[in-house]
Parts: sequence; C-alpha cells; structure tokens
Amino acid sequence: MQIKDYLDEILNLIAENPFTLSQNLSFEERPPDSAFVSGLITFTDTSKLHFKEFVVFKQADLKILKYGYNYLDKNEALIFRYDNALDPQAKKLSTYPEHKHTLKGLQSAPRPAFREVLLEISSIIAAGK
Repeated sequence: MQIKDYLDEILNLIAENPFTLSQNLSFEERPPDSAFVSGLITFTDTSKLHFKEFVVFKQADLKILKYGYNYLDKNEALIFRYDNALDPQAKKLSTYPEHKHTLKGLQSAPRPAFREVLLEISSIIAAGK
C-alpha cells in the first residue's frame, strides 16, 4: 500500500460515514516511507473524534507505530479512547501497550482499524437518537 492510498482510504471512510458533519485532517509525509496523520471529525450530534496515527509503509503492507483515537461527547467529556501510550496503569493488561479508556476504566483492547472506530461511534450515535 502506498501512502496516498492509505490517506484516500481514511478520507473515503470519513465521507461514507452518515454521521460525519465536518472534518479537518492533517497529513505529513515523512520520507522515505512514513507519515503522520491526524484529524478532528465532528459528528451530527456534535460529538468529536480526535485521532492521530504514525504510519510506516513497507512494500505492500503498513504498520501503525503510534496511535490515539479519542472520542468525546458534545461537552468534550470522554466517551472512549484507544491508544498505545506507555501508560503505567495499563501494564497489567494483556494487550499492553494497546488499551482502551472508558468511563469504567482501562480495558484490554488491541488497536482497532480506523473503520472499526467509526463503526463504534456510529453505533453510539444511532443508539442515542
């Protein structure tokens, strides 16, 4: 996969999401084979997803080295956050350093695909309507 293909995939997923109200993406290519992608998506219920990924591309594959998907309600309160920060409190989790923050605390959680994050958000929004 090429860097441009991955960015196009993210843009298409955002555009296809029926709850997307607006988006603001930043893309910084870091030659020869990596990129930093970050953005803010606002949804129709005014909730927001702040996300960031540091991606390395190798031949036909890609690897996301660092990530954070931070989903907030309309009042900027945390709904969930997936990340792989070296959080000392997450060390006991089976998926460390990957984990999920929720109102109930930390949970084991491997990195979801960007598509899965948007689907989880869509389910939350649809359930609230």
